[in-house]
Amino acid sequence: MMPRNAPPLPRIAVIAGGGTLTALALDPFEICDYGQAGSLDAQALIARCGPMQTRFALHPVPFTPLPSFDMGPPQWQEIRRLCTAMLQAVPDLSGFVLTHGTGSLEETAFFLSCTWDLPVPLVLTGAQRPASALGSDGYMNFFQAACVAACPEAGAHGVLVVTHGEIHLPAEVTKTLNFGLDTFRAPVLGPVGLVTGETVRFHRAPAAARRIWRVPADPSALPRVDIVLCHTGGDAVAIEAFLAAGARGIVVAGFAPGYATGVQARRLERWIKEEGGLVVIASRAQGMVMPNSRNDGHGFLPAGLLSPQKARIMLQLALACGMKPPQIADVFR
Repeated sequence: MMPRNAPPLPRIAVIAGGGTLTALALDPFEICDYGQAGSLDAQALIARCGPMQTRFALHPVPFTPLPSFDMGPPQWQEIRRLCTAMLQAVPDLSGFVLTHGTGSLEETAFFLSCTWDLPVPLVLTGAQRPASALGSDGYMNFFQAACVAACPEAGAHGVLVVTHGEIHLPAEVTKTLNFGLDTFRAPVLGPVGLVTGETVRFHRAPAAARRIWRVPADPSALPRVDIVLCHTGGDAVAIEAFLAAGARGIVVAGFAPGYATGVQARRLERWIKEEGGLVVIASRAQGMVMPNSRNDGHGFLPAGLLSPQKARIMLQLALACGMKPPQIADVFR
């Protein structure tokens, strides 16, 4: 029971998006093959974390969970819609927590960070071990994500990713290990803050201004953008298939620090010159992709710090907004 005159608990809305954090296995030592025993919805997850309810007023939000490899624009738009409706229904919400499979968590977080216009934070978290496992990391990640969602400083950052006691920006964080608990890292700039126990500390100020992308409510209206993965001996077969399928843009996951094979580069250059195609050059490695004379000559736009998968989302958003190549180049810059 709360002491008399105690301050009200922070209100946190919880969306269970699926993934390892809510998955159940039959064996408590199973951490590689799970889900056969079902999964937890938001209400069941909250019930398993009973002591959290002495610190937060947790509100489950109905959502149909999916494995991370099946999450995409329709689900991203639905999450935005649910959050907007929930904040209208409960205007004193402190923030949202979205649990998500770790495979594509960074892509969901990045899209939502680009389109998030609510005044409270959305914090994504996941787990490397299922909810049924002894020593599951999911419960602590969920708790610390709620701590961040309740933190007044978090709102200025918009959307954040919290795992393993670290707070990350969606544009910078990536999954680096298949099974390690510290899989989410920002290799170039590091986390923007830390959660120690339940103490939240930010050590980077939020951006002075965040671009909020206005996108069509219909997720199918996002233009098709494909990724070409470069490897030794790579030819233009995949490029031809993408163009035949109606690609409006192509992102090249290039050799470090951002190159395609000669065959690929020449085909893409021809597409740009003859049909007005848009090509962004990213890298298979981490770090900045810089402009250079070779790629400039082909007409490729450098992805900057964005990974190929995030550059793809950014290019989709830019094309959906009707941007021209010079404007798109400024966005990636």
